[in-house]
Amino acid sequence: MNNQNEYSSLTSRQEAAVEIQKKTISRRRAITLFGCAAGLPALGLGTTYAGSKEISLYKWEGSALGAQAQLTLAHHNREEAKNIISSVIVEIERLEQIFSLHRPNSELTILNNQGYITNPSSDLMDICKTSIRFGYDTDGAFDITVQPLWKVFTNHFQENPSTSEGPSSQEIHRALNYVDYRAVDISSQRISFGRLGMQVTLNGIAQGYITDTVTELLQQQGISQVLVELGETKTLGEHPEGRPWRIGLADPQDRTKTTETVELANKAVATSSGLGTTFSRDGSFHHLFDPRTGLPRNHNISVSVISESAAVADAMSTALFIATPDNARAIVERVGGMTALISATDGTKRKIVS
Repeated sequence: MNNQNEYSSLTSRQEAAVEIQKKTISRRRAITLFGCAAGLPALGLGTTYAGSKEISLYKWEGSALGAQAQLTLAHHNREEAKNIISSVIVEIERLEQIFSLHRPNSELTILNNQGYITNPSSDLMDICKTSIRFGYDTDGAFDITVQPLWKVFTNHFQENPSTSEGPSSQEIHRALNYVDYRAVDISSQRISFGRLGMQVTLNGIAQGYITDTVTELLQQQGISQVLVELGETKTLGEHPEGRPWRIGLADPQDRTKTTETVELANKAVATSSGLGTTFSRDGSFHHLFDPRTGLPRNHNISVSVISESAAVADAMSTALFIATPDNARAIVERVGGMTALISATDGTKRKIVS
């Protein structure tokens, strides 16, 4: 079943919407299940402990903008847990219909095809405004208009699958004519491009935005302790043991291992690595382009950012992967409210806190 059909089925028939693994478990067992040991995937947790009430485990797995998504609730009431998870699925579907590059009728697709969109949703307006601000804050290292570069590299390596050479400088230069976050105009009822042929991708921020939105929705429904993984990871409150959540950061060179563990409470974390999506077999050509040169940046292995906002962590992990070592600290201090963990290809590691 593809993701779009899966969501349609899930949202239309709530009884089928939630994959339920129902087990009667003690508080101690719940904590063990959701310990999130290093090397294990993060699970979403909402906990409500009321006296001696039995706690059951409810789990949904799917995707958000193509990334694996998980939401698991520890709850004493089956119907309440199902309703909470169903509302999250509906919200993810709503946001997918705005941000997806691959749905023919999404707001983003309409904007890219027409070069403008009138009366866009408040979510599209908000994420575009935030993205443009990040463009200025990062001196252009974060730029949502890099979609033409993505197309050039994708087409080149699809047509030349065995090559170790990238697209020609002429092809890259032509694509760069359409890359400029400053040429995106946003008014009260319209988003438009200043140049014919420009296109936007929100892949560097939308998963974080969805994670923030879903976490807020869970909070509104009374969930006070949760770990949400919707492409990016965000925590609400502390672990039920009264300590921060412990999140293992995956080793980009071996996804079965972790490089370190971070502790989060009411924080989000996002990681960017060129090895996440590669075009060439040796990995030197990947999806994290420098919008100013049109070429992938290879001076870092990975960058993780911790922030109160998953959208900020998402965008800044991308920007700091691209930024030079000299500019990274200035970006962190300019945006503020974050911790950046930067691993360079020469083996050095830096931690920058603002």
